[in-house]
Amino acid sequence: MIKMKKNKLILASVAALMAVSPVLSFGSQTHTVQAADTTITKTIMHTSMAYDRDGKSTGTKYYAYKTVDVMTKPVKINGNLYYKVNGLNHYLRATNIDGVTRKITHNTYIYKSSNGRTSFNGRWKLYKGETVTTYGGSYKFKNGKHYFRIGGPSKQYIKSANLGPVIKTNTSVNGSGSSSASTNSEETTVTVTTPTRLITQTSNGYKGTAHITPVGTKFTVDRLEFNELSKRSENDDHFYHIKGTNQWINASDVKAAESIPLHDYFFENFSYITFPKDTDVYNADGTIQDHNGQKISKQKGQLKVDKLVYIWVPSENKAELFYHLVGTSFYASTTPTVHWSTINVGHNAYVKASDVKFIDGSVKLTPSNTAAEAEAAAKK
Repeated sequence: MIKMKKNKLILASVAALMAVSPVLSFGSQTHTVQAADTTITKTIMHTSMAYDRDGKSTGTKYYAYKTVDVMTKPVKINGNLYYKVNGLNHYLRATNIDGVTRKITHNTYIYKSSNGRTSFNGRWKLYKGETVTTYGGSYKFKNGKHYFRIGGPSKQYIKSANLGPVIKTNTSVNGSGSSSASTNSEETTVTVTTPTRLITQTSNGYKGTAHITPVGTKFTVDRLEFNELSKRSENDDHFYHIKGTNQWINASDVKAAESIPLHDYFFENFSYITFPKDTDVYNADGTIQDHNGQKISKQKGQLKVDKLVYIWVPSENKAELFYHLVGTSFYASTTPTVHWSTINVGHNAYVKASDVKFIDGSVKLTPSNTAAEAEAAAKK
């Protein structure tokens, strides 16, 4: 991170490159019927408050799955698109009607309640890399987790933790009634309040620009993120991405015209566990690694994993779920007592899923095989 007020230049490097997944899109669930040359009938997919032309609430609600006649061409109020209700000074948020497109970041089921599953377009499960339309804001269910609506009028929701940020709005700004417009709703303008240097992302990492950006300079940004830069800064700062460039700017050095969502690069892209107890490490053949009686120590640290797999455990005569560890060196338990010792587990090490705690909010994993397949492979 670079800050003039601290007279420090911190250069960061990228630890890994992210793979690009194929994008497969589901169609919007909004049904439209042409009513007249200047109006269109649309289905409200998320209960919507009506606002006047100045963006003030009228106190009137339009409920989900009801149809409404609106003007074909949406209008922008305070930076967001709205449809004007025909004949009234009522404006409805377009995202509650047309929805937005998000990428699925982890294989996910469709839910009708906290613990009840359902289907969507004949499918019970959607997969990482596909895209789906969500409507309005998220709902908090009884289990405390947040879900986005993806269909209706039957209840069809996806956990928000399994979805990435908005990649496209589904509202056409030209009034054609189609869903082809591609604008980023996570966009705002920031103004520099503290002289600072921009951070340029290169193939070898990040570096600060030689030029000092003065107070008053404005940038259009399209993402606010906790990322590799944040981990290498002194205060775990957040950074804005400058639209159309490979540059970032420290959020603490600017003032934003509007708030946009804060993303966590690590939790949106990786999976983590923690160790609530001293934990054995296993090899891929289901045998326990020998570390002179030592295990991975009980700890609160969040450790990265990249695979969930069934492994046949010969000593138990059954298959169990295991996480594959990304790291190779971990704090050791104190049996025997050795202060600050570590154990090196290698690149092919696993821990039982039942022995660790998965960190909610990080990318969830699904088993890459079945218990039966693990048993068959072991016996073969």
